[in-house]
Amino acid sequence: MPAEQTDAFQAARLLQWGLRSKARPVQEPEYRELVQRYFDNTEFRTLVRQMADGLGLRVLEANEHGLFLSPMPDSVFAFRPADFRPGRSSAEERLLAGLVQIAIAATIFPRQRDLDEPSQVARQPVTIEEIDTNVRTICDSYAHAAASNGDPDASEIGQGMEEAWRIYQKRVSVAQTKGGGQGRRTTHHLIRQTLDRLCELGCFTREGDDRPAFRPTMRYQVAVKEMAAAEMFRRVQDAITLAREPQGEN
Repeated sequence: MPAEQTDAFQAARLLQWGLRSKARPVQEPEYRELVQRYFDNTEFRTLVRQMADGLGLRVLEANEHGLFLSPMPDSVFAFRPADFRPGRSSAEERLLAGLVQIAIAATIFPRQRDLDEPSQVARQPVTIEEIDTNVRTICDSYAHAAASNGDPDASEIGQGMEEAWRIYQKRVSVAQTKGGGQGRRTTHHLIRQTLDRLCELGCFTREGDDRPAFRPTMRYQVAVKEMAAAEMFRRVQDAITLAREPQGEN
């Protein structure tokens, strides 16, 4: 690394590498050197964090796999929900997209102890079928609760979940078009579309073509740990955990 580069320049370079979703220190010598300096030099680490704050970014974690950043809500780097959906979408599609995003995260981290593990622990890949099964299990759980409990959940989160699962239940998992393709209004298509977008953002890698599996990257695992305190995530996670517990005899 050239000696004439200032600390500020090198801090900015490290942030730039952190913003490159698919960059890895093991493949980029400059990135690797900057991450090592971040570990070794307290003043440099403070400078990186200050520059990140000024850009509306938070440093979530730094390790040998890279620098992991999260945009603040008002940051120019912040993603909008629409960035995950191509073209215009209805309120119904937006509800389903949110439910699927949370279900993907909860499928990878179904229990609290999974979230408590270090980010470096690799998670197993997930499939479209597995995620769809989990969402339908959640829908069945909410439907049973709604039938048993006459008083609906009055909270905003509860109302949103109720509306989302009712819409999801009405969608079929798979359906072929007249041309032999997969129907665009199926839940498998929605999940595949979401996972493909997450692959583009460096959050997953795809394994296989016909029946692909999607492996979460370190970037995704760090991000999920950051959002794990959200109430909706906890509700979905609890429903998946309950469904996986062995049921006793009646």
